[in-house]
Amino acid sequence: MEESTHLLQDVEQEIYLEPASKGARLLNYIIDVLFFYALSFIIGLIWGIYMMANNSTITQETTNGELQGGGTLQLALLFAFFFILLAYYTLMEGFTKGRTIGKFITGTQAVSMDGSNITFKQAFIRSVSRFVPFEPFSALGYTPWHDSWAGTVVIKKKK
Repeated sequence: MEESTHLLQDVEQEIYLEPASKGARLLNYIIDVLFFYALSFIIGLIWGIYMMANNSTITQETTNGELQGGGTLQLALLFAFFFILLAYYTLMEGFTKGRTIGKFITGTQAVSMDGSNITFKQAFIRSVSRFVPFEPFSALGYTPWHDSWAGTVVIKKKK
């Protein structure tokens, strides 16, 4: 009698994703933070030049010489910080299929748990989760929160 075989036996293959080392992930983080600061500086510089060219200010001088509206500037800078960080990670990982500048340099990539490319939704979830206080410390355990919440893993990219 013929042995029963699985219908997809010829097509099945075990997916093995070699996780990136903690050292590579730390290097990703450091490179991406440095790039983020450089990007923020450039955007701030362009914004400052634009404001100076248009004689625009966020603060106003009162009759006794004090400046008012400094809180508005701080709030604008805080929103700009969050927006640039969110846009950097979401757009980079979304358009490059799971890679940032740091991941390009270290040869790693964020992928879905099944090995497929991440979606923009997963890239967005990874980006938003980075705003959770102490989230970077979750990398000291097995899986960082931004990976577990988005259903992703960072792997060594195949050459």
